[in-house]
Amino acid sequence: MKFRAKLVDVACLNHLSRVVNTISKLAKSCILRLTADKLYFILSDKVASGGVAMWCQLFQGNFFDEFQIEGVSTDYNEIYLELVPENLSRSLKTAHNAKAVKIKLTMKHCPCLTVAVELPSLSSHSRIVTHDIPVVIIPRKLWNDFAEPNVPDFDVSICVQIFFFVSLM
Repeated sequence: MKFRAKLVDVACLNHLSRVVNTISKLAKSCILRLTADKLYFILSDKVASGGVAMWCQLFQGNFFDEFQIEGVSTDYNEIYLELVPENLSRSLKTAHNAKAVKIKLTMKHCPCLTVAVELPSLSSHSRIVTHDIPVVIIPRKLWNDFAEPNVPDFDVSICVQIFFFVSLM
């Protein structure tokens, strides 16, 4: 399995950072599903016991300038990772004025999502700050546990009435 992506646009980086920061406030761990054209953040805590369930789908083309993935096989070109979203949020916060951010799946002492932040410098050399976020690779046999939830059709109506009172004296 291989994964690497690169962000250059600061607005895209800030948007991704806000999404991950929001997710980090909802749960201590989440599933990051990577496909050729999308990223999914999945929370599936026990809803019956008051947990949170969430399905967040992001088109990689809206965020990344480069995006390459080689999944477990050609038939299943996907990668499922369990990670602590707070760690990813912290690493993206250091990149708020970065020239570029590279994210890749690496094998250090354990599987990691490595975030390399290229920061501007006054000299001709760039400074690179690297964050290694430990991840657990979810085996193929467990992928069905993280399928998109069935959401019932909903009907929402909102009625807003505004009254203005003008007093003439």
